[in-house]
Amino acid sequence: MNPRYRCVGPRATAGKGATLNVKAQIYSKHKEQKWKNEMNALTIIYWTRVLLGIVAALICALLGGSAVDINIFNGISIALLVYIVSYYVYKALFLTKVEKSSKIFTTGVGAYFLTWIVMLAFFFTLMSPTLTITSPVPNTVFSTGETVTIVAKITNPFGSPFSGANVTTRSRVDTLIQLNETSPGAGTYAATYNVTSSDQTGEWEIKVEALISGRYRQASVKVRIQASS
Repeated sequence: MNPRYRCVGPRATAGKGATLNVKAQIYSKHKEQKWKNEMNALTIIYWTRVLLGIVAALICALLGGSAVDINIFNGISIALLVYIVSYYVYKALFLTKVEKSSKIFTTGVGAYFLTWIVMLAFFFTLMSPTLTITSPVPNTVFSTGETVTIVAKITNPFGSPFSGANVTTRSRVDTLIQLNETSPGAGTYAATYNVTSSDQTGEWEIKVEALISGRYRQASVKVRIQASS
C-alpha cells in the first residue's frame, strides 16, 4: 500500500485526543494560577490601602496639630495625593500580575477613604490642642486701680506651642479683650485689664476663648474684685 494513502487508525486519533487533553489541562492550570496571582495582588493592594488611609489621616492630624491650617479641602487634597502616589507604586509592582491597570486604581478605594474619614476624626479628637490660663492664678484678689494680666497658653498633645490662634476674653463690663501672642511661635497669648471703680466687686470668672484651626477651646479662672481701701 502506498504510504501516502495510509488510513489513520484509532490509535492515531486517540493520541491526538490525549495531546489536546494535556494542552487543555496545562492552559486551565495556567489560567487558574494567573487568576490566583491576580487575586493575591489585589488582596495586598486592598489591605495596604486600608493602612494608607490611616497614614493619610495621621498626616492630616499631625499637620493640624502643628499650627498648619488644615480644612476639609486641604485634608481631601492630602488623602488624594497619597492615593494617587500609591496607584503608581502598585502599578510598578503588580502590573504584570493584574490584567487591567484600572483594577489597581479602583481596588480598595472605598475602604481607603472610609478609613481615612474615621481615623481622621479619631486622631483630631486625640490630638486636639489644649488651652490653659497661666495668669492670674485662681482666687487672686484685685483691688480697683490694679492691673490684671491675663495670660493663656496653647499647646499641642506633644507639649509644643501652638501659634496663630485667635484668643479673646471679656472684661468685667463685658467688653471684648484680644489676647495677642507674646512673640511669633511662642504659643503664649496675653492682655492686660485695668480694674476701675465702675467694675462690680465680688467674684469674676475670666473666660478665655480660642479658635484654633477651626476648633473652639475655652478655659476659665475665678478671681475676686474688691474696692480699694
